Amino acid sequence: MQHPCGNAIGSACRRYERHPVSCEIDGEIFSGNYWVAGMILVVSNATGGTSRQLANNVPEDLAKILLRSLVLASREGRVSTVLASRKAGEFPR
Repeated sequence: MQHPCGNAIGSACRRYERHPVSCEIDGEIFSGNYWVAGMILVVSNATGGTSRQLANNVPEDLAKILLRSLVLASREGRVSTVLASRKAGEFPR
């Protein structure tokens, strides 16, 4: 059986360590996972996922902001992928 990455060279096939993240909205707790791939932070939950450049943000803090935005977008019936071009301060709180 061949390795799932095939003949990948270098770090092209890496597994990133996932971390749990949660946020509270209207007294309800929502959870997901985040991981950092280079300078990109990726957040996912049961309804979808999103990513954003990490820049100088603390990964867990940015992950909470992105998860909150993802949950709110899902609640409103919008596409669950949140645009990564938004600034952290523009996400719904």
